Amino acid sequence: MKSLLAWSAILCTALFLTVTGRAEVQTNWIDELTNSVEFYKSNYPSSDWTPYVGKLTVVKDALARGDQALVRKEMGKWFKMLKNRDHGIHDVAADELYNFALIVTPIQEYNIAVPTGGGF
Repeated sequence: MKSLLAWSAILCTALFLTVTGRAEVQTNWIDELTNSVEFYKSNYPSSDWTPYVGKLTVVKDALARGDQALVRKEMGKWFKMLKNRDHGIHDVAADELYNFALIVTPIQEYNIAVPTGGGF
């Protein structure tokens, strides 16, 4: 009986670490995007970065809940905002942020629609 309890504890701990580690990996990319927006916000203060941060906040909350459909939808909108340079963001900032986002965002995992063309 003791060995069954010990194995159960080990299994539960391993499962917890696997799930916790997965959640951390899933949120790391959104944190990196948020940090990047904050960087550009400080370097291009005349642009309105609030909607970009807002979208990423919605995505982070959706990730925490496991709502993949909302992640896909909101990130598609976020990429489109970048492409259109919505809210007066600087062209260089938009291009650099877009390229960085392509690297860190798990686009295929969430089947995110990424607009192309324009300034990219």
